Amino acid sequence: MVRLRVWMTGVVAVSIAGCAALGDYSSDDPGFDETPGIFEGRFLTVSDADMAGTAYADGKLEPIVGAIDEMTLFSGGAPVAKAAAPNSVVSWPQIVDISPNGQYAYVVETRGSLAQSVEQVDSAYTAFPDGTSLRAYEIADEQLNEIALLENVGPNPQFVEVSPNGRFLMIGTEADGRELGIIPLKEDGRPDTPHFINLDPPYQDDDAEKRVRVAHLSPDGDTLAVNVGNVRIQFYDLITNENGIPVAATREGAPIQFGVRLATGRWTPDGRLFLITDVNAYESSLAMLTQRGGQVHVIAPPTNNEPARLIDSSRVGRFAEGLEISDDGTRVASIAMGRTYLPELFFLETWPRRRTYVLTILSINPETGELTELDHIRAAGVLPEDVIFDETGSNLAVAVFHRRKGPDRQRGFIDFFSIDDADQLRAQGRTQSVMRGPHDLVRIPR
Repeated sequence: MVRLRVWMTGVVAVSIAGCAALGDYSSDDPGFDETPGIFEGRFLTVSDADMAGTAYADGKLEPIVGAIDEMTLFSGGAPVAKAAAPNSVVSWPQIVDISPNGQYAYVVETRGSLAQSVEQVDSAYTAFPDGTSLRAYEIADEQLNEIALLENVGPNPQFVEVSPNGRFLMIGTEADGRELGIIPLKEDGRPDTPHFINLDPPYQDDDAEKRVRVAHLSPDGDTLAVNVGNVRIQFYDLITNENGIPVAATREGAPIQFGVRLATGRWTPDGRLFLITDVNAYESSLAMLTQRGGQVHVIAPPTNNEPARLIDSSRVGRFAEGLEISDDGTRVASIAMGRTYLPELFFLETWPRRRTYVLTILSINPETGELTELDHIRAAGVLPEDVIFDETGSNLAVAVFHRRKGPDRQRGFIDFFSIDDADQLRAQGRTQSVMRGPHDLVRIPR
């Protein structure tokens, strides 16, 4: 998720919406190979077709006639099924998740859609109507079937996550006192009646964004790590009923604050550590043009003897959002969009880091939490937001909104990469197209 509108160049304010685009198809944007990628396992991606990736900067939605938000099912490195799935990129990449048995998928819509006749908006972040829906899908071998719709789960649901025991969903809303929605799941995967928990988030008076942005349950299902206002992490203990469904949450220790603007998190498989990305950019146009690399932070949750503490941080690419940890807990992948959200404008033609994104892999010491960069690689594309490992931990898939120029600006794609025996990243040279706007990936458990 990017938020920007007007850039300052020297002392002159320049509205991007008032400038003409330049250029045609670029050699920086290779066509799609459409050869299946090398990837062990199945995964889902969701695409927000409502806007171009550069609309965050210039407000130009570039609507595609007849396009709808979609979910795409991949088997290995090739798409095999798709289904309509209203969703929104105006969120961190955590708006789709899958049940532990791999049979059901759940998608929330953070923001709704506009009529396709709308071509220009003042702000791609605020122009879209509130989202309120949750949809459930059954995943077959080569089919996706919608099985349930909850239309009023709360304003602008920020995330969805299935509990490790598969008994309930968590969603986050922007309603005060109802920040955490708990939705029990029936045996057939359909969601039951939601109830809401007041997390009493540790907001501060000077917080620019007072909301719960994402929440992640530890693998044992006991501890909740919450991104509060993109600036601090608060851990909670969940209180459950006799059916294992949370009914309340209590703060565990004091919040821990660090970094600049926190995004998406992941627990290590053993539940000992919590990692989160930091886009390292404030909500200002100048900062978005000049920010340094993002970071991945490692946090030890609070214990009976010690408060939560920051263990290590590692610099990665600019504006890092998506984060994933390999199944064996030894590797971390970070995807950073750089400044690819910038449109084709004469005064930005030579601006650095606007044509390529950065994929970084790091090792993590399971005992100390220390991060070490193994390698990074650059590739062309606009607004990549998420990355996943395959079952082997040696191949990765990256969701990219679209190419920068030409006809391939009208469709999104999945890029594939591999890690060789020397822990070096290699582009597979294989790209699979999907509906424009893929921004979230999740692998399907076996």
